[in-house]
Amino acid sequence: MSKGVAAALRLVVGLGALTFLVMRMEPGRAWAVLSSSDPKWLLVALAAQVGSKACWILRWRTLLASTGHRRGLGELLRLILLGLFFNNFLPTSVGGDVARGLGLAARGVPRATAAASVVGDRLIGLLALGIMAVVGGVIGTVLWPGEGPWMTAGVFALAVVGLIVGLTRPEVLDRFARSRFVPDVGGLPGKVQRVLSGVSFLAARGPTTSRALVFSLGLSACSAVYHWSIGRAVGISMGLTAYFVIVPAVMIVAALPITMNGLGIRELGFVGLLGAQGIPSETATVFALLAFVGTLGFAVAGGLLFVAGVRSSTRDRAGAEEV
Repeated sequence: MSKGVAAALRLVVGLGALTFLVMRMEPGRAWAVLSSSDPKWLLVALAAQVGSKACWILRWRTLLASTGHRRGLGELLRLILLGLFFNNFLPTSVGGDVARGLGLAARGVPRATAAASVVGDRLIGLLALGIMAVVGGVIGTVLWPGEGPWMTAGVFALAVVGLIVGLTRPEVLDRFARSRFVPDVGGLPGKVQRVLSGVSFLAARGPTTSRALVFSLGLSACSAVYHWSIGRAVGISMGLTAYFVIVPAVMIVAALPITMNGLGIRELGFVGLLGAQGIPSETATVFALLAFVGTLGFAVAGGLLFVAGVRSSTRDRAGAEEV
């Protein structure tokens, strides 16, 4: 199956899941939930989103600094926003991680280093999410037994954590690379090669990886606060602790390459787990859609930066031709 067909199928599945959620809503009830949303909590949610992006910038900056390529916060923010735009609005074109890597390379970072730092950054984020999902799975099993797939999510997350931690140990990575079951790196699929480059990047930077993990855990915590604030805005009275359980469980599953950027899978997960806590379907669906739309704002900002950059390049080329 070609990459284009696979991307199209993932997009169709994600949009189909969202359509399913919207079609099963009772419009009057959904509108009542949306129209009565508390704007103060939406502002808190915005602040949490800003906090998560700050943690992301600091995480990536920490990894890059270890290579001798320190970059400014504003520069990395711009690249992150561009990556979000590509991930959310151009799913069949260049992926967000590739866009970030190319952006770094265009700013003087060696291409291999730029690509490895981006993949390493993504792996650190997945590791932090997995750690929180493991802890959340235990808490959910104890506090809300039978009200969610806490154990399943926890076991899956533990496998993810174990895999990343294991491969980022230099001795394990070296043994894996020399295994007779592993062909030459050049013979592996492109995605596998990129993951191995990211793993090698982290394995060579133990202390730096630990510092980056702290920022990554902060990002995951901000994500939990963000969703809690959205929940309070639409009248869901669950405590913050519940979101430290639910959000990682949903996000770790949404990280699977089932749909584009977790589209639809993430929303279905929230509706299902909130429903298990007794939250009405319309309220849970409005919550999931609001949370999704809230994250798109930063992607839109990235799109504006992208368009501005294209126009600037066009003007520069036109000026050079006139000269």
